Formats: sequence, C-alpha cells, structure tokens
Amino acid sequence: MLYYNFHAVYMANKTTKLILFSFIIFNVIVYGQNQVDHKLDPVIKSLIIPGWGQKSLEKPKRARFFNYLESGILLTLIGSSTFANIEKKNYKAFASKHAAISSSGKNHKYWVDIGNYNSIENYNEEHLRNREMDDLYSDDKKWSWDWDQESNRKIFENKRIRADQLELFGTFSVGALVLNHIVSSIDALYLKRISTNKSLTINPHNNLILGSVGYSLTLSF
Repeated sequence: MLYYNFHAVYMANKTTKLILFSFIIFNVIVYGQNQVDHKLDPVIKSLIIPGWGQKSLEKPKRARFFNYLESGILLTLIGSSTFANIEKKNYKAFASKHAAISSSGKNHKYWVDIGNYNSIENYNEEHLRNREMDDLYSDDKKWSWDWDQESNRKIFENKRIRADQLELFGTFSVGALVLNHIVSSIDALYLKRISTNKSLTINPHNNLILGSVGYSLTLSF
C-alpha cells in the first residue's frame, strides 16, 4: 500500500510539470505570433491556433477568449488523460495484490469481468449456463483470478469505473479542442468580412401594382 501511495504522488507531480510545460509552450506560440508571416489568412491562423486570427484582425478581447478556452481544454485533456492512466495502474496493482492475477497482456474486457465476478470459476459457470462459450476464459494461471474479499472486488470496480470515466472525459475534451479550432476560424472569417466591408448601398423600391414601397440594404465585400 505504501508503494501505491508513493507511485500516485510521483505521477501526480509529473502531471503537474507536464501541464505547466504545455501551458507555457502554448502561450509562447500565441504571443510570439508577430514572428510568423503576416500574409497568412486570419481564418487559417485561427484554425491553427484559436484566437490568432482575431488578434491579427485587432480584436484582442475575442482573441483572449479563444486563447483562454484553448488553454482550459488543453489542461483538462492533459489532466484527465494522465490521471486516468494513474488510476489504471493503481487498480491493476490492487487486483494483483488482492485477486492473485497476472496483469500483463489483458484487454479492457478482462478488467471489467474481474470486477463483476469473485473468481474465474464463478464467471465461467454463469457463461456456461447461458451457453456463451465464446466468452469463457481458460482456467490457467494467465487468466485466473480469485478475490480474497468481496469488498476488495468492489473497491477495485470503483477504481476501474473512475479510470474509464476520466478516459471518456479526455475523449470529450479532444472533441471540444477540435470544435474550438473550427469555431475560432469561423469567427475569424466573420470578422474578416466585416473588416473588409467596402460599402453599404440603400436601394428604394416600389411596386405600383401591389402598392408597396420599401428599401433594400446591400453590403458589398
């Protein structure tokens, strides 16, 4: 148990350093943009780094919004992914100690199964009754497990579920990261078109047959 705690603290420290390093690199890129070719289209800039195009179009508030959002998503992604890996290592070590298993060469299904059954015998017996022959494990040392206490199995299952939730959250963060790039580029396109507006034309019109009078506004880009 002492090894478990030390390992978690060690990995947490590594995570903090990684997050800080990534945050510094990201901000160096964002605020060092003046060194990059100014001919690059603002839409492309924002697609690469959210907020970059807005900054080049002299919209600092909008640029900061996308910058901060990107930083927050990156931190969330790095944090959730790293702590998911920590939790995985922890629950595998816990299972090795309390269920007498060999943790190498196991897929995710195996870890789900050992959290739901006290032993390989219990698992195989139930699947034999249900005629699920393809799901049986070989009753050998590689696949065998036998929990010393049911309470430890439940503790393990909670750890495994928590790791899966963190991993899933990391997956959602990747989606949010991609979406932020797309939205920032669309916003840069909008700002670009507004900034290059050449004229506003007002055209009166009337229809004697219908008896209507009105105006049409035309924005030329």
